[in-house]
Amino acid sequence: MGFSSKILLIILLICNKLLYSQFGFEFDDSIMVIRGSDTLKNAWGGGLNYAQFSDFDYDFDGDIDLFVFDRSKNNIRVFTQENNGETYYKLAYNSKNKFPDNIRYRASLIDYDNDGKKDLFTQGIGGLKVYKNTGNASIGLQWELKKELIFSQYPNGYSNLIVNSSDIPAIVDVDGDSDIDILTFHQGGTNLEYHQNQSMELYGIPDSLIFILKNQCWGKFSEDINTNSITLNETNYPCQGGEIANPENNKKINRHAGSTVLALDYDNSGVLDLIIGDISFTNLNLLINGGTTVNSDSPMISIDNSFPSNTNPVNIQLFPAAYLLDVDFDFVKDLIVCPNAKNISFNENSVFFYKNIGSNENPTFIFNSNNLLQKNMIEHGTGSIPIFTDINEDGLKDMIISNFYRYKPILEKESTLAYYQNIGTLSNPVFSYVDYDYLNLSSKNYGLRSVPTFGDIDGDNDNDMIIGTEIGKLIYYENMSTGNGAVYSNEIFDYQDYLGTPINVSAYAYPQLFDLNNDGLLDLIIGNKNGKIFYYENIGTLTQPSFQLINSMLGNIDISNNIPDGYASPHFFRINNETYLFIGGVDGKLRYYNNIDGNLNQGQDFTLISDNYLNINVEGYSSFATNDINQDGNLNLFVGQDLGGVFHFEANPNNNASIIKLKQNDLVQIFPNPTNKIFTIIFKEVKGKEYIIENVNGDKIKKSEILSERVNVNIDNLPKGIYFIKIKLKNDIIVNKKIVKY
Repeated sequence: MGFSSKILLIILLICNKLLYSQFGFEFDDSIMVIRGSDTLKNAWGGGLNYAQFSDFDYDFDGDIDLFVFDRSKNNIRVFTQENNGETYYKLAYNSKNKFPDNIRYRASLIDYDNDGKKDLFTQGIGGLKVYKNTGNASIGLQWELKKELIFSQYPNGYSNLIVNSSDIPAIVDVDGDSDIDILTFHQGGTNLEYHQNQSMELYGIPDSLIFILKNQCWGKFSEDINTNSITLNETNYPCQGGEIANPENNKKINRHAGSTVLALDYDNSGVLDLIIGDISFTNLNLLINGGTTVNSDSPMISIDNSFPSNTNPVNIQLFPAAYLLDVDFDFVKDLIVCPNAKNISFNENSVFFYKNIGSNENPTFIFNSNNLLQKNMIEHGTGSIPIFTDINEDGLKDMIISNFYRYKPILEKESTLAYYQNIGTLSNPVFSYVDYDYLNLSSKNYGLRSVPTFGDIDGDNDNDMIIGTEIGKLIYYENMSTGNGAVYSNEIFDYQDYLGTPINVSAYAYPQLFDLNNDGLLDLIIGNKNGKIFYYENIGTLTQPSFQLINSMLGNIDISNNIPDGYASPHFFRINNETYLFIGGVDGKLRYYNNIDGNLNQGQDFTLISDNYLNINVEGYSSFATNDINQDGNLNLFVGQDLGGVFHFEANPNNNASIIKLKQNDLVQIFPNPTNKIFTIIFKEVKGKEYIIENVNGDKIKKSEILSERVNVNIDNLPKGIYFIKIKLKNDIIVNKKIVKY
């Protein structure tokens, strides 16, 4: 073989490696991020918003890890305890896959059966659902549904133990008999119910979940129906009488909107005290129990409504919830307080850490920070959007992070651009935090979810900026740089198309500047709230852009699934002269398309490879950016998400997932084709899940679950013509085939 042939072969091998290694993404947290003088230990941890905390041994290695359930989009995160000279928490990526599906509203880990493994309590329909932890070091974390719904014996009969979806009850041993009882406000009522677990009484072991309503006014107090003020020694129903009343059910109980309850022995008296949060207020109330034994007449006797009053008291917008667990590895339980109200609460600095400088028996909580875990992450509120451009024009791509919004006191929201400068090298990027509000965007009143895109559209060798706004329009900033960093001109509102008409995609414009038709000019692609993508072709010149609407439903894509919102977040990229598309959306998934080149006109389809690619699902407001940030020939993927942080992935050239995706048509065979009656579907490496047959108009003709590796499909009753088959595989890849009926 001659020298030139060898070179050609090497080039082909490199190109082939590049093509097939780009898409087998694996989570990677090795890129350094710096904030001030601190290196963020968990930079790519994804962020937190409205978190609920528990602890347990996730990986069965003998130390205690953190379980975090976030009410924002029912997100599950686990942070494992690690040590490399100092102890710290590290995100266990995709730990949600080791938990049951459909965990909603609340989740807490409590060992109800005293087997040393914490079990999962979450929201059932109208109450509580319980999963038993059946895992071990050999098989890992496993769950068994123990109770679809917990029931309790009420005075009028046996019924589900009612817990409002907004409430957080105390699931704790109230009477000291080693089984788990429940304290909860009655249907959002003003009094606290005590449901006693009968496991020890009936069987002598704490492995059953059998409850009886023991007291409708435990603690003999009431919370005002309109405020969070507490009345002690309540004498009204159901709290009347010298001793705490037995359950009654013949009188109406007032309704109250929502409460959070933490039960603990704060004063080491042997009986449980309470820390209570209210849905409409910012403070916590500490109620001290005046009893001496768990079974005595045990009313609450004092209130601290500025708890903890010895330090900065809790003042959280809105609906604070308290959790007791050790988070600084000193074996003393600390107090964590987070907002339990979605969308109207702190979301960037929302995990309040009160360090216990006392003991477990006599705690003294001192305010430490408002951003536990968050301070070691990239964290910018809700709905983060990573974008890359060279801001300081040093040849390295910097990172801009937009967001849907960050909380702004009091009860307001703002959209900002955070700026992380790349201070590393071409092969070793290092991002250093510069500003949370680059260009002072929050003062511009553009609305929520202001999304920038960057590109040189006027041919002067610097990157201009276009911002998509909440109202669906665009704002243009020309870069007037002289080579020493971006300098943007005054904004031009209502950026126009070639006819002089303001470009408008109705709501929440998500723009990308990208040469979609590969003619050397940057085109304009815009996703919108309704889940569609608009394509504006640049029909101008290198120095004078001019955008013409070509397609208002590019690729025939609508990710809204027939609901009002989709929040399409398109990201086109090109490898080896082939164009691909990743789309994020309100559901948090990664949709992956190809067959783009040559299919840009109205009515033409892109091919959906997967609607949940590689199971990269961030539960809400996903967005994506790809590049080769470290110049190693493998694509990097940065994922924005609901919780305000960023995940980073890098393609692994040894990961075969990419080959499967790009050779999807080899996974399924259909024959005979054409057919006049029956055709057969055969599956190779990946099993099938379901198939859908559509006519040329896109109407669904037939849908069926796939139960075997070989499926015979009868279309004898269908008219002659062309039909399209969408075959969903077990790994959520979608294979598209065409069949001809003659």
